Amino acid sequence: MATLEPITPELFPKLYTAFLHDDDPLSGESEWRRVFDYAWEKPEGHAGYALLEGDEAIGFLGMIFSRRIVNGREERFCNLHTWWVRKDRRGHSLMLLRPITRLRGYTITHFTPGDRVRAVLRRLGFRDLSSQLTILAPPGRHGRLPAGATLSFDADEMVDRLPETERRLLTDHRPYPVEPLLVEVGGERCLVLHSHVVRHRLPYVHVHHVSDRELFLKREPAVRAALLERYQARFAAIDTRLFPGTRFRRGVRFWAPANALYKSDDVPPERIDNLYSDVTLLALTTLPDLTHEVTERGRRLLGLSSNAEPA
Repeated sequence: MATLEPITPELFPKLYTAFLHDDDPLSGESEWRRVFDYAWEKPEGHAGYALLEGDEAIGFLGMIFSRRIVNGREERFCNLHTWWVRKDRRGHSLMLLRPITRLRGYTITHFTPGDRVRAVLRRLGFRDLSSQLTILAPPGRHGRLPAGATLSFDADEMVDRLPETERRLLTDHRPYPVEPLLVEVGGERCLVLHSHVVRHRLPYVHVHHVSDRELFLKREPAVRAALLERYQARFAAIDTRLFPGTRFRRGVRFWAPANALYKSDDVPPERIDNLYSDVTLLALTTLPDLTHEVTERGRRLLGLSSNAEPA
């Protein structure tokens, strides 16, 4: 008989043996352990739920809980990831959804759902969350750093100068492939948290979070140039939803194959970034294959409709 159990650190070896060891060639046991036993406090006391038959895991659903300050209020978040059930036990799959239906007062996200998971979650009231990326090409001469502005990648040096909210974001993500860049102009500061994503055929820099949108937009070309130089990347990317209505110089809104999902009563899409999720903790790519973009450009040349548009 299958039973539903909260995922605790002691349960992780069973999850790894049952499925995770063979799920992702770029993530080993230590990387997965940090996802299910994450570095910050968990008031909920668990990291998801597992289906057990006797001493064996036959399924599980990962949950990453966090607290974020949004518009001056503390909001509770839960990121869903890695929903797996053994093929011969798929009849028990919906048991893993019971805890989700009982979550109240949370913004719940799933950034990497498959088609079947997407269909099920939509029936539970989840809505589409745009996963479109804006691709940022090298800014050329516009990327020069203006006089009086400074950029720093030194996490140890910047941590004590950050306000408490941003310091916690930086500290919580230090064990993961998330890096900081601090922009300072006069007395203003903007923390830019980003990842160097190497899973795509063309490695790129993904900007996940900026603490001061106005300052970021003023200095974005210089920030972009610094990121591309540091990682020797050809382009950067940022989630289009975070900057609704913004047109970036030398930016293109890329084709998005399918949307992420979210459920929230209080937090709007433009305030939902990728921090505290499988996307950042595993440095996943959310960028579609570039061959589709080549096809899209061909469609435009032929006068056909296209899903890509200038940013």
